[in-house]
Amino acid sequence: MSRVLEPVGVAVVSLLAVAASVWLDLSTTAEERAAAFTEPATATALPGLLLAAASVAVLLALPLHAVGRLLGAVAVVWTVDGALYGWAPYSLAHDLPGSDVAYWFIARLGAFLLTGLVGLLLLYPTGRLLPGRWRRVAVTVLVASAALPVMLLLAPDSVVFSAGEPVGSTELVSLPLSDDAFTVVLRVAQVLTFGAIVGAVALVWTRHRQAGAHERTQLRWLLWAGIMCVLMVVAAGTLSLGGIVTTILLDLAVAALAVSVAIGLLRPGLGDVDALVAWTLTTAVVAAVVVAVDLAVIAAGTRMLGERLDERDVTLVVLVVAVVVYGPLRAWLGGLVRRLLLGRRGDRYGAVSALAARLETTGSVDEALPALAGAVAETFKVGHVRVDVLTPDGGLLSATHGSAPAEVQEIDIAYQSEHVGRLVLPVQGFRSMLSHRDQGLLVDLVRQAAVAIRARLLASELQESRERLVIGREDDRRRIRRDLHDGLGPVLGGVALRLQAAGNAIESDPSRARELVGLARTEVSDALDDVRRLVHDLRPPALDDLGLEAAVRQQAERVRSEVDVTVTAVGAAGLPAAVEVAAYRIVSESLANAVKHAGAGAVDVRLDAGATALTVTVADDGRGIGPDVTAGVGLLSLRERAEELGGRCEVVCPDGGGTTVRAVLPYGERMPG
Repeated sequence: MSRVLEPVGVAVVSLLAVAASVWLDLSTTAEERAAAFTEPATATALPGLLLAAASVAVLLALPLHAVGRLLGAVAVVWTVDGALYGWAPYSLAHDLPGSDVAYWFIARLGAFLLTGLVGLLLLYPTGRLLPGRWRRVAVTVLVASAALPVMLLLAPDSVVFSAGEPVGSTELVSLPLSDDAFTVVLRVAQVLTFGAIVGAVALVWTRHRQAGAHERTQLRWLLWAGIMCVLMVVAAGTLSLGGIVTTILLDLAVAALAVSVAIGLLRPGLGDVDALVAWTLTTAVVAAVVVAVDLAVIAAGTRMLGERLDERDVTLVVLVVAVVVYGPLRAWLGGLVRRLLLGRRGDRYGAVSALAARLETTGSVDEALPALAGAVAETFKVGHVRVDVLTPDGGLLSATHGSAPAEVQEIDIAYQSEHVGRLVLPVQGFRSMLSHRDQGLLVDLVRQAAVAIRARLLASELQESRERLVIGREDDRRRIRRDLHDGLGPVLGGVALRLQAAGNAIESDPSRARELVGLARTEVSDALDDVRRLVHDLRPPALDDLGLEAAVRQQAERVRSEVDVTVTAVGAAGLPAAVEVAAYRIVSESLANAVKHAGAGAVDVRLDAGATALTVTVADDGRGIGPDVTAGVGLLSLRERAEELGGRCEVVCPDGGGTTVRAVLPYGERMPG
């Protein structure tokens, strides 16, 4: 029950205080407020109501959370302070008691709002101070933030109310110091309190560096609120607007703080806070530069023409010049500042086309990777980019732009749902905050580069494959020439000589002639065996004699005594010769591996011929292949036979055990079967 009473109490007190402020403003005149040296009470109390709403939302969702309770305390003090702003002129005008209490609260107790702000910075978002050595620093900062409020409680009226407000005595306790001495003490207390605010901001940055991803997102909501507060305060002070406009700007700052703290604690993923921070910073800098140049143009025009023209004519001339001449320059200047701060991320088409132009001028992958790294660094204005790309053989190519920071984030690079590498970017810095739009642009850049890099890798792989084919062809020619020259040639020459000798000995030594003919017959038989071996190496005869399916079944029969083999074939007739040879060799090698290395008890062989490719699958129930086993000549030959035809072959070990060899062998128009 107490958990509900606390937010209810904050809401009731704040609403009553704001309602009292409205009534008191309506009951007093501007002259009465001027005589009492006060501002409208409602404008003062409303920001406190916003803080109260944030406190109630936090406490209802996170009961007893320190940040929610602190927000509630600040809201109550703020709204009551606003109500007393209205009571001071009302009580003086109607000769009612309590004006001295109102002035005491406004001038002395209201300064504790600064301590509340410091406490909020130190406790957000966890509700606890930083641990370890930073806790002592945080406590010191918190104590320093109370220096000014405490000194105001102890200061004499003559120092606190230097403007001569019409009040009675508000001194509860005072130190025995002269006014001049106490003025110096107050100045020192101001330095300590405002220095504590700076220290609290520094500790927020320290917390951000130590935080995880979720907490960093929460802290960035607070960062955005801080930026808004600074911008509103600077705008109010620089432009010297005064009055109600200044009050509205400060109210907007408090509203930003209340909303961002509530969102950061309750729903930090509600919006793209990184994009919001980057946009706010960029817009603020652009606005500051443009306003500064605007003022310079107006000042220059006034100086040049002010003596010749009256005020109305000067204003008209300056407006015409600003619209006709300075308008395009102003737009260009804003774009230039944005590019200097955030790079070219706002120009999606320009960034993609610039990368395309870079990639067109590069040759190898070694040149394309630095081009991608440089394009990302230039587009997003980050100091470090690293690109890693996986090569088909399992290697890694890398290119780096700039020096690596302490913390980095990795983004995967994919091509047609296949992981081909990663992109490494810094974590710290607002330029590293990637909005959803920025992430989309990054994906476009990486996708375009991935296509180009993948194409270059495939081209290199194709060139290497062609070189292997040429080398293999020449090796086969050399082997066939050697076999014919060193084996079959001498045998046939010997046969010819023996037959000639036998012919000469037929009449003189018939028995010797028969012996020579027998030797020739043996040598011819050996030569026929060599010819069969050569023919089998070029193309297994079983493919021509039996067809692919029957030839594979014949291979299965040869190992059936050692392993149970099942063969299934769908549409495996009438395939191109090269496809049949590759499929036959892949099945033969896979069966040999299942028998020799896998210790399999059963093997399932499947040939599935589709419209454009033959899929060969050989699955066994053996021990599989360990992750630390290096691919041998047999496994490499499987991949090479598939790649020679423009296909692919993969060897995997399913979770259920065993090994599965799957090859896809493409072909063009099928032969009639």
